[in-house]
Formats: sequence, C-alpha cells, structure tokens
Amino acid sequence: EVLLNAGYHSTDELLQGWALMVALSKLDQYRAECEFFAGKYQQSLDEFAQRVREQTGYEKFEEEDDLDDWSFALQALNWWKDKVEELRSVPYA
Repeated sequence: EVLLNAGYHSTDELLQGWALMVALSKLDQYRAECEFFAGKYQQSLDEFAQRVREQTGYEKFEEEDDLDDWSFALQALNWWKDKVEELRSVPYA
C-alpha cells in the first residue's frame, strides 16, 4: 500500500528507481572529481598524463597521485554512465 501511494507498482520498480538514483549520484560524484582535476591542471587528462610521464630527473608525487585518481575517476565516470543508460533503458519488471 505504501509503495502504491508513492507511485510504485512493484518492489522491482522501487529497486530500479533506487538503483538509478544511486547511479546518478555516483555519476555526479565522478564528474565533479574529473572537473576538479581539469580545473586544477587546466588541461585534459591525456595532456596531463603525457606531461607527468615525460618528467625526468625528479618525481612529483602529488601529480602522480592526482594522475592515478583522475584516471580512476574517469573510468568510474564512464562505468556509471553506462549503468545509468542501462537502468533507463530497461522497462520496469
């Protein structure tokens, strides 16, 4: 009765809606992280990665850590984008 009054016709529909909200939240989180690094370094991930890899004679641990974090954030962003599309394309059970 509670689900019906909230607009859900089944627990599957509720779970799918909840999963979509989680996925959208994660999408926003990783998008913001990618935007943070792009703003911090004023270049794309590919440009930044090339610059970090070309550094010789010294190490900038912060930049190397940021490269790893940025790369992970972009991979996660793309994964969550796929999940959002998947959740939006599947009809409720």
